[in-house]
Amino acid sequence: MSLSSFNQEIYLVITTEFDKKNASKLANLLLREKLIPCVTFKNIESHFWWEGNINQSQEVQLMIKCKKENLDNVCNKISELHSYEIPEIIYFRVSANKNYHHWMNSI
Repeated sequence: MSLSSFNQEIYLVITTEFDKKNASKLANLLLREKLIPCVTFKNIESHFWWEGNINQSQEVQLMIKCKKENLDNVCNKISELHSYEIPEIIYFRVSANKNYHHWMNSI
């Protein structure tokens, strides 16, 4: 497969949640509303500043795949429904292969 077949634009949105229950709740809502076709979870350890102190926490990272036309709605839903006061919402424009892009657009 050549690199030219990976020129289909999609977005990868990353956020974290306190635990698997909250991550699943957020992911399932985005899936049911057909804003996203896929999300993956990973257990992570985060170190961060909060209220003047360095904190450490076990979290669940969500890697959410979405189409460009759904990006604003996905980010807004995450902000609205997230369990954190200030949720991490980071997104990247990435390239996908044609078959994966086609599958995403079929959802």
